[in-house]
Amino acid sequence: MEITMENKEFNKNIAYKKAEKRVKEIKTYYYLVIGFLIVGYFLINKNYNGNIADIAKNYTVWMVILWGIFLAGYGIYLFVPFFNNWEERKTKELMNKQLKNK
Repeated sequence: MEITMENKEFNKNIAYKKAEKRVKEIKTYYYLVIGFLIVGYFLINKNYNGNIADIAKNYTVWMVILWGIFLAGYGIYLFVPFFNNWEERKTKELMNKQLKNK
């Protein structure tokens, strides 16, 4: 099988698009973290009265905690290779299954 110049350019273009998408996802994540820190600080500062026993009644604090958990989960999805590549692995698996059925 001969690799032509067109195939090389096509592969470079695909790799560039994937890298571009990845950078956009990471950039979006950093914006979300900055927003979380700023908004979370103001929400906690305004609504938390300093009494640790009263945290169960303070829903704003729980909202910020849950927001942080979801943000951490998204960070794991982005930065842990096993979780990040699942879409690509699943796509290849489905493509191979389709090719075998033909």
